[in-house]
Amino acid sequence: MTLRKFLKGLVGLFFIIIIAFVVIYKTHPIILKWLYGTAGLIGKPIHVSVYTNGRINNDIKVFHTNKYWDTNEKADNYILYLKEFDSLGMLKFFNINLKEKWIGRPVGTSVYDYDFVFGRLFQSETGGHFTPFQDDMKGFDFDPQLSFTDKQIKFNVPPNWLKFDSVRIELQ
Repeated sequence: MTLRKFLKGLVGLFFIIIIAFVVIYKTHPIILKWLYGTAGLIGKPIHVSVYTNGRINNDIKVFHTNKYWDTNEKADNYILYLKEFDSLGMLKFFNINLKEKWIGRPVGTSVYDYDFVFGRLFQSETGGHFTPFQDDMKGFDFDPQLSFTDKQIKFNVPPNWLKFDSVRIELQ
C-alpha cells in the first residue's frame, strides 16, 4: 500500500467521522453531551401502573433514579414523561423527589436536556435541575399534596395545565 492510498483512506475516514458527528448533533444532540460528560443515562421506563383522574393512563412513562447529578448522595427520584403535555412544554417531564418530598418541573426540556435514544432516556446536567411546583416565582405556586407509601405515589397537578388534575402511580 502506498502512502498516497493510505492518506486518501485516512482523509475519507476523517470525513465519515465528521459526518457522523453532524448527524448525531442534528438528531440526538444529547448523545454528544453524554460523551462529554454533561448528560447522563437514566435508562428504560420502570414497570408501574399510572392512573390519571382515576383511569389508567398508558401514555405516561415513569423512570427511577437513585443518585443526584452533581453528588454521589443517594436519591429517590421518579421522572415522569408525558406524551400529551401542556402547550408550553413546561410539563413534558417532571420530577418526584421522595427523599425531600416535593414535585418539580425541569428548568429545561428541549432535546438538549432530555431525549430518548433506543428507548432509553438521557438527561442533561441542566435537565437535572428542577423548580418545585410550590415555588411562587418559577413554579406554579401550587401544593401538589404529595403522598406516598412503598407501593403508591399520589399527587395533584396544577389545574388547567393538563387534561387531568390527579395522578396515582402504583409501584410494582
